[in-house]
Amino acid sequence: MAMDTPWTMKNTAAFVFLLVALSLSTVDGRKQESGAWIPSLENSAPELQVLRDQIRTNLRSSYREQRLALPLRIYLYRLKENENFFTVVTRTGQDPDTIASLNGLANPASVGPGDVLLIPNARGVFRRNRSLEEVAALKENLQKRPASSANTDQLLEGFRFYPGRRFEPEERFYFRGQGFAHPLPGAVLSSGYGNRRDPINNRKSFHGGIDLAAKVGTPVLASAPGKVIHAGPAGGYGNLIILEHRYEYTTYYGHLSKIHVKKGDSVNQGQKIGEVGKTGRVTGPHLHFEIRKDGKHTSPSKFFHP
Repeated sequence: MAMDTPWTMKNTAAFVFLLVALSLSTVDGRKQESGAWIPSLENSAPELQVLRDQIRTNLRSSYREQRLALPLRIYLYRLKENENFFTVVTRTGQDPDTIASLNGLANPASVGPGDVLLIPNARGVFRRNRSLEEVAALKENLQKRPASSANTDQLLEGFRFYPGRRFEPEERFYFRGQGFAHPLPGAVLSSGYGNRRDPINNRKSFHGGIDLAAKVGTPVLASAPGKVIHAGPAGGYGNLIILEHRYEYTTYYGHLSKIHVKKGDSVNQGQKIGEVGKTGRVTGPHLHFEIRKDGKHTSPSKFFHP
């Protein structure tokens, strides 16, 4: 994998397992524990100044000496009203790819006010080497007890860290929402993503995708190139196809009348993989479509206009 920085890592230094030192670091006389919260993105916030200083210090050493001058540490920030992903990137001086890879974000719109972001004090790319469930549990534990260095250490052991690296062009393309095409061009959006009243029992529930109304038999197209990891019945989804894509993305195509692929097949973007139907838990013919990143639902409307 090519690096976007002027230096490359060699042999056993090809990656760094993230082991966080238990001691405190000092920058300009200000001490800060790994796992500490940043209360504000205002310039006057001392915690923010510490983070910026550490990022700059590690950035210089990674370029000049191919190493981190300061131990890798994690800070936490809860987004406030009118703040978004790019607000955090700009105010902290961190790289978008670094924050996105550590937090497993599908796209910049994946976070908003009230959400918590983990922000490291070095630039690079994180790759998960534990199960999604394990890492999610460790992140939750860190948010509950952020002052514990042991908690931070456990979280970071779930990743490999590549200092100075950035996303590949294709991965950045996906992250910016440009990697997926509409699976059912010309269809009518009959139900959006998010909380809604269930059309069958009228109860409030979370809808993890979008519903696209069309006639039975209308061709369903692969939203992105990938591999078929499921093709068949799946409870309320009815006849379901799941495609696995690069960079931990998956797409779901539910309620199909016909399936034209089998498990293990490779498909191209725009390839016909099935036909609209009304199998499973439905009130009428439509395609239920989902995009997930690292197993987590994300709104398809962030990738294309439904």
